[in-house]
Amino acid sequence: MKKDFSAIGVGSPIVDLIAQVSDEFLKNVSGDKGGMVMIDNAELERILRLLDNAGVRRSPGGSAGNTLFDLAHFGVKTALLGTAGEDEAGAFYRSELEKAGGSSHALRYSKNSPTGHCICLVTPDAERTMRPALAAALEFDPADVSEKDFAGYTLAHLEGYLLAHSEEKLRYLMQTAQSAGCLISLDLASFEVVRAFKPAILKLLEDFVDIVFANSDEADALLGQLPPEEQLQQLRKLCKVAVVKLGEKGAWADCGDGAVFIPANKVDAIDTTAAGDSFAAGFLYGLLAGKDAAGCGKTGAALAAETVQVFGAAISDEAWARVKTLI
Repeated sequence: MKKDFSAIGVGSPIVDLIAQVSDEFLKNVSGDKGGMVMIDNAELERILRLLDNAGVRRSPGGSAGNTLFDLAHFGVKTALLGTAGEDEAGAFYRSELEKAGGSSHALRYSKNSPTGHCICLVTPDAERTMRPALAAALEFDPADVSEKDFAGYTLAHLEGYLLAHSEEKLRYLMQTAQSAGCLISLDLASFEVVRAFKPAILKLLEDFVDIVFANSDEADALLGQLPPEEQLQQLRKLCKVAVVKLGEKGAWADCGDGAVFIPANKVDAIDTTAAGDSFAAGFLYGLLAGKDAAGCGKTGAALAAETVQVFGAAISDEAWARVKTLI
């Protein structure tokens, strides 16, 4: 096993507000079920009023953030690069990151905007519909980032949501991380992001990305509705390592030695929030530790299975103990 590997995430440090709702409730919310649509703070407050704070759970979130929190729990040296607000929610996020074992030294803070939040609406089928109000996270300025921010880290894991800042800014972040010696990992984030930025994503994958994660909806939006094995093959032409996640149907992965099917662990899911981020964390941990695609996928599947059995992204110490028995 390789030692002394580390990871820095780049993305939006936001606080998830998780609520169980009916399919009927989703009629009050614009956009497709199961997807991600950006909203402003006024819409965030409107949805929260409709929920009347009934059973709303709070946890640190953000796609890259979720993955970095999990890597920190594995004992990996981690940090998160992004902007939160100088408010109670920002302090909560920083505290939770440090509690997990991650470093908050790379976080930036805005004096002008509150910490971003994301309402995660979970229906009885365990599907999550996300409506983020990024607020302070939108003030993150890649121009303020230098190679020093990435120095000493093995891997830079970025989220596709960063394309909201512009293709040029994400390209600059990847180029800077690469120049600092980092492997580049990208999670495509959501099918809405892929639809909006498809040409840019294909170019970034080809130019910079070493490891790409796409779920089935994202892969369909990027490559067309092909069998996942064919989508994986197309992604491998662009990146050294590719993963197509199929949720409860498993995943396909190729680390350079050919396509491998990774079965999902069969559990009773109650909330799929952050399951893909957790799978990525387990897979990346295995990859950095020198495992093959099957070994990486086994750890990713185990962690994702624990995540879907709880509301939000945070699993118990007992669940972590079960995952770590695989390492």
